[in-house]
Amino acid sequence: MDTSFSVNFAVALVLFHHLHFHLPVWAAMDSCYNEEGDPSRCMPKFENVAFNRTVVASNVCGSPPEDYCMQTGSTRSCHYCDALNSDLSHNPSLLTDFHRNEEPTWWQSQSMYFGIQYPSSVNLTLHLGKAFEITYVRLKFYTSRPESFAIYKRTKEDGPWLPYQYYSASCKKTYGKDAKGYIRPGDDERTALCTDEFSDISPLTGGNVAFSTLEGRPSAYNFDQSLVLQEWVTATDLLISLNRLNTFGDEFFKDAKVLRSYFYAISDFSVGGRCKCNGHASKCVEGEQGGLVCSCQHHTVGADCKRCHPFYQDRPWARATGDAANECLKCNCSGRSEECAFDMEQYRSTGSGGRCMSCRDNTDGPHCERCRDNHYRRAPEEPCLPCNCNINGSLSLQCDVEGRCVCRPGVQGEKCDTCKAGFHSLGPDGCRLCDCNHSGSVDNCSPLDGHCYCKPNVEGQRCDRCKPGSFNLQQVNPAGCQLCFCFGHSLACSSSSHYIPVNITSDFIEDQDGWLGEFSGAEGYPLLWKEGEVYLLPLTEEDIGFYTAPGKFLGHQIYSYGQPLSIIFTSETPELLPDHVTLLLQGSGFNLSADLSPQPAPRHDPNLTPQHTFIARLHEHERRFTPFLSAFEFQHLLYNLTALKISNAGGHNYTSQLAGVTLTSATISSTPANPPAPWVEFCACPQGFAGQFCEQCAPGYTREQLGGGPLSACVPCNCHQHGTCHPETGVCECSDFTTGLTCEHCLQGYYGNALIGTPGDCQPCPCPDRSSCAQIAETGQVVCTNCPAGQTGMRCQMCEDGYYGDPLGQSGTARPCVRCDCNGNVDFNAVGICDHITGRCLKCLGHTEGDHCQTCQRGFYGNALNRTLSQKCKPCSCNPAGTSGHVNECHPQTGNCRCLSHVTGRDCSYCEVGFFNLQPGIGCERCKCNPIGSSSLACHPVTGECVCRAGVEGGLCDSCRAGFYGFSSRGCRACNCDPMGSVSMQCHSNGTCRCRLGFVGYKCDKCELNYFHNRATHQCEECPVCYGLVKKQAEKIQTHLQDLEKLLSHFDCRGRFGKQQHLLKYHMARLHGHEQHQREDTLPNALEDFLAFQEAREAFVKQFSLLQASTGTLLAQLHGITFTLNCSISMTREEGKDGRKDEKRGDACQTYTAAFLMIRESEKKLKQATLDLDNMIIPFEATSAPNKWNIMVNDSQVLLKSHSEMADLIEAVASRAARASNQTYSLLMDLLQDNSTEEYIRNLTEQITHMQQQKKNLTAQLNHTASEQLALEEEDVGFKISLGNITSSLHQLALTDAGTPSDADRTQFNQTHPTNYTTEWGGNLLKRADEINQQIETKDNVIGEVREEMEHVIHMVSKNLEKVDDVRKLQAQPHEAKVVALSSVVMGKGVESEAIALHRQLERMVDEWPRQQAQTKGAIKKVRPLEEKVLADVRKRVSQIKTMLQPAVENSSLSTNTTKEAAQKAHDVAKESKGILVQAKHARTASAHLSRHIDTALQKLSDQETLIEDAKSRINSEPGVSLTSIKTDVEAAKLQLEAYSEALTELMNKIDGSVPLHRFDQILNETARRLSMLRGSVESPTLRSKIQKLHSAAKEQQSHLSLMDQDIQEIREEKDSLQDIALNLPQSCPKATGAGKA
Repeated sequence: MDTSFSVNFAVALVLFHHLHFHLPVWAAMDSCYNEEGDPSRCMPKFENVAFNRTVVASNVCGSPPEDYCMQTGSTRSCHYCDALNSDLSHNPSLLTDFHRNEEPTWWQSQSMYFGIQYPSSVNLTLHLGKAFEITYVRLKFYTSRPESFAIYKRTKEDGPWLPYQYYSASCKKTYGKDAKGYIRPGDDERTALCTDEFSDISPLTGGNVAFSTLEGRPSAYNFDQSLVLQEWVTATDLLISLNRLNTFGDEFFKDAKVLRSYFYAISDFSVGGRCKCNGHASKCVEGEQGGLVCSCQHHTVGADCKRCHPFYQDRPWARATGDAANECLKCNCSGRSEECAFDMEQYRSTGSGGRCMSCRDNTDGPHCERCRDNHYRRAPEEPCLPCNCNINGSLSLQCDVEGRCVCRPGVQGEKCDTCKAGFHSLGPDGCRLCDCNHSGSVDNCSPLDGHCYCKPNVEGQRCDRCKPGSFNLQQVNPAGCQLCFCFGHSLACSSSSHYIPVNITSDFIEDQDGWLGEFSGAEGYPLLWKEGEVYLLPLTEEDIGFYTAPGKFLGHQIYSYGQPLSIIFTSETPELLPDHVTLLLQGSGFNLSADLSPQPAPRHDPNLTPQHTFIARLHEHERRFTPFLSAFEFQHLLYNLTALKISNAGGHNYTSQLAGVTLTSATISSTPANPPAPWVEFCACPQGFAGQFCEQCAPGYTREQLGGGPLSACVPCNCHQHGTCHPETGVCECSDFTTGLTCEHCLQGYYGNALIGTPGDCQPCPCPDRSSCAQIAETGQVVCTNCPAGQTGMRCQMCEDGYYGDPLGQSGTARPCVRCDCNGNVDFNAVGICDHITGRCLKCLGHTEGDHCQTCQRGFYGNALNRTLSQKCKPCSCNPAGTSGHVNECHPQTGNCRCLSHVTGRDCSYCEVGFFNLQPGIGCERCKCNPIGSSSLACHPVTGECVCRAGVEGGLCDSCRAGFYGFSSRGCRACNCDPMGSVSMQCHSNGTCRCRLGFVGYKCDKCELNYFHNRATHQCEECPVCYGLVKKQAEKIQTHLQDLEKLLSHFDCRGRFGKQQHLLKYHMARLHGHEQHQREDTLPNALEDFLAFQEAREAFVKQFSLLQASTGTLLAQLHGITFTLNCSISMTREEGKDGRKDEKRGDACQTYTAAFLMIRESEKKLKQATLDLDNMIIPFEATSAPNKWNIMVNDSQVLLKSHSEMADLIEAVASRAARASNQTYSLLMDLLQDNSTEEYIRNLTEQITHMQQQKKNLTAQLNHTASEQLALEEEDVGFKISLGNITSSLHQLALTDAGTPSDADRTQFNQTHPTNYTTEWGGNLLKRADEINQQIETKDNVIGEVREEMEHVIHMVSKNLEKVDDVRKLQAQPHEAKVVALSSVVMGKGVESEAIALHRQLERMVDEWPRQQAQTKGAIKKVRPLEEKVLADVRKRVSQIKTMLQPAVENSSLSTNTTKEAAQKAHDVAKESKGILVQAKHARTASAHLSRHIDTALQKLSDQETLIEDAKSRINSEPGVSLTSIKTDVEAAKLQLEAYSEALTELMNKIDGSVPLHRFDQILNETARRLSMLRGSVESPTLRSKIQKLHSAAKEQQSHLSLMDQDIQEIREEKDSLQDIALNLPQSCPKATGAGKA
């Protein structure tokens, strides 16, 4: 029975779930919206809805307490029920509590003992509080199941109980139901069935009864569409009616125990279902009033979501199904209502059931979609507005969507509330028609009363007549009537009947018709013409030009007033036609312009030429004219139109053409005009005026404003009774010897009063030539008023001031008056400037004198006869300090004063260039500027202060400024000391600065080691104590490493400086059993030796590269020298075969060729040596075991043999290098001991002195020619300028000589030891330059004296000048030779210095290895104290270190590389020897350079001797010497000297250019020491002994190997200790303690 129950119950559940929850997407069951956000069916969770709900029982045991017995088959167990005892009570709450089979609880009714049996029933009522959809009802009985019981439900709280299911063994008897009944399709599926399946008495306990609400219902598989089943499963309350107990029949005996064993007992009452929300909620929640309600979605409301939201009524409510969510749809009220109701009829007809209510914005309709009657709106989103149609004016009160009403005839406006144009007086019948004259009225009449609006010049009720002062009413006239013009003289006019219209036209059919082009220059420009059109090409983009009208369009155009002017433009296409045209009108002082637009035209005909027509009416109402003119002004302009211009077609000026111009005018007709030209006026003129336009004066009248034209008023004539007047000008036609506009004056030559009005008013004058006169009114005396020129007096009887003569012959013969001749040196405005009779000048001005003021006074000079000068005679104004004579004595014409020595200027007021300090009676003294520090030979003419170079100061420019150093021909360089790090801004002579504590560097711009830069104070501050500790440890390690390097130096295979003997003794002691391997003389670590070899190789490669670069530079310079000498290698060989024609030249070529070949061979060897050294691999190997003595001995023997061979090779190379060096040294010494140049210079000086004596002899001859000094002044000035140029050039040459050594000195970076030969030669050059300057000053003085003496005799000066020039030329040539010789010596010294530096550097590299070995050994030694003081716990880790011994043993075998190191050192010695050889070749090349320069100098000196002899022979015959050639030779010598200086500087820069700046201090010190050892190094006899020591060192290597194994253990321990120290270093520095500081 229980098995059947379980199966049936499970089937029921599956069926219900399948039917009730069949959804397309199961995952969306608990959500009312799917993943896309669309509505979907949702349901609350399925649950036991009876759990913990209160069940109301109609009967409960324990009230009163009672005994009961349990049926257990054969026996009964009795118990006690007490309702007041919680442990013994079985109240209804135990039906729905948490049920467990292990500890069952149950509800129990009273027993049959208390009468519980049919027909009395016990009811259990479960109130759910809300509608639920019931899936099943399950009862688990604690006793046997009842024989008959029923399940009831109700769907509302007060509703009837409806049967759900009957269970009975007697269905028919008890419930009147068939026990086997079922529901057929079509039957009422809400019928309750009865079954006897669960009515058996067994089991006695634990029997289950389950009721499935949909089991057996035909429509269960279509549950969503079955409203009957949906209502069937819905319940708000459940009732279990227990009707009959199951018994064994023994109750018949009424045994109390038996009766007490029959009762109802249920242990669990469960109801499976869901909160009913009709698919529109996923959960139920507690409502506001405490009840359970659905949390409705899909816009539904209600406890069961059974209604739509009030504003979601667009379709009827429906339960959600698996196919459709059936959500409630929002009403469409167009945003104008929040209220709506469902209208089924509307829904059936339209599919939208929501009818909106209370529509806003005057809307109406189911969706507020339209306006109310008599309302409108322009767009759906706008509110509806009232139409407000006028009742009288509109046909209907409803308007259209724009709010416009339908109007009656004659009515207009959106609301039909106004009359149309031409209508007035709106009434019930509409509006009435206006009656206004269209020509005189504006627009239409008043719509209110029909009143007409007249134009400005029109009046009348209908606006049909002109106002007074106007005429010609026309519709086209904006003013209506045309104002009278009449030239402003009359306001009464009318239309003339004698004029007919006429057009002034230009159609360009035949030619340009007189039209021209005009641009901004206002010049006429011919137009381009083709039939029917003209065009003008623009001058520029901005200046497009104008068309100017011919004469027929100009002049009197008053008849065109108010008429149209038509302009036509054509083009090939409509797009190119102009869109505007500018019209210009000019006339009568007015200028008008108008910007015209084209007239509207019909659609273009493709067969016709495209054209635009522009029309302007010529009156003041044409608003496009600017500026605005009144009607009178406009007619005045047209009365005399002077210009009519049309712009060149706007923006498309070059693509459009002017095709026609028409101006409407009028012309007079002899017959009555037909048609007439009514715009032509006829004026009614007032008195005094005449003509059609009152433009003329009547006879007897003339213009009030003379020359005023027609605009001027007419007034009566006034000629004082002496004649009539002209009507326009007013000029009278005078008689009776009168004249004037009104005959108010007498004629010229007559006197009297013409205003009297009688014929005898004017009488003739008693004056010469009938000139004018005047009569004095008081006396009646007549005085002449217009005497001839130069005459004066009442009758013109005498000469006036400034003239002389006797016009009337009062003193004799009559003489006319003529002007006095004083050469313009008198003031003609003064009185009495000359004698009136004789003409002698009496008042000369401008320091002139004489009868005619023709000469200058004493103390003045100039040309008194030159009338063009403002100041003819100027004072001499000779400077008293520079003049040798009287200060008021100068040449009367030129004004030149007599000057002292070296004084110049017209007034002797300033010194010559190169002189200063003008002193009276003495003259000027020469400037004393330092030739090195000054940039010019000139100085301040008063103070003598010189112009200094950059960084130089002092009056003579002889010292560097504060903060500068390096005094040279280029000035001084700035120290640039860092202001924060330097003690002073002044540096040392080498440019290095004095640093403060903590600062280092050349400029004191870096912090010292263990110092840091503080950004706040900008100072280098000492690092904290922890850094000091690290620094101390680092210094100890560094000392240890230095000791190790010293130790390594003992094993130098070259064995220099006698250290081999010490090592031999040391190792012999070790071999004899000394086992003190812990002492300080331990061998270096093999790894450190390997790194040292690598560093040495890189240093050699770098040094060889520098040597190779220097060799290339020397080759290039040598090639340039050979090219200059025009000799080559092939030519030299040929000359050697054929014999030397020129012995000196051949020797030089051979020397240079040999040097060239030697340097080239050295360059190849350097390249090969560099390549070999760079490609050499230094192996880092070690023997696997320290005791393989046989392998070590074999290796040592191989190395010994290799060393021997290399030593032999090095010996041979070194021997060749030594020989070459000796040869170079000999050549240099010969050059230094050669004094031939000095001897030649002394000879030349003696010859120059002899020539100076000859100049002094010439001075005596020049003293006889002083009278002709003025004529030679101009030639003297030119000669002085030329000599000044020569002097400046010589000074510049001397300055360059002094600056070249300074440049060389600067390339050595101001070495601290002054042993540089270049500096010494620079000093010599400066001294010799000073000597040359003194000689030049002497020659300048002589030349100055010669110049002053040559002013007396012209032909003597020419000859003597030639002699002086010749002397100058001879003097410059030996000087040039001297410069070349000195340059050669300087270059040789530079090459020698280079060779010394390279050799010293090679020696230093050889010496470094022993020191590095000693440093390495010392470093190993000093590690132990560091170990004991800093890391005391290192010894505790000895056991851990043992595991690391094997790698250390393998690494220690690297010490065998020491033997291979000897081979590398031997190879290095070979490289060094090659370098020495290269330096020797450099020296040889330099000697060849010197030889060539010396030969050149000797040759030039020989030539000078010849030239001097020639000069002596032709000193009196040559016409002159070219100063230009002397200057050219001097410049050539200067350039050659600069070239040699630059070559030497470039060579030295290339040698040292690649050296880093931080090594310059070391290089400077080493260079000073190497220079002092150069000669001994070149000839050193120790080179051979050193090579022999290499042999012995190789032999000693074999003995060294036997000692190395003893030191391996010590080296291993030291290395491990170092590793442990590195691993155990603290991460941060500890705080310093007192002990630490100690």
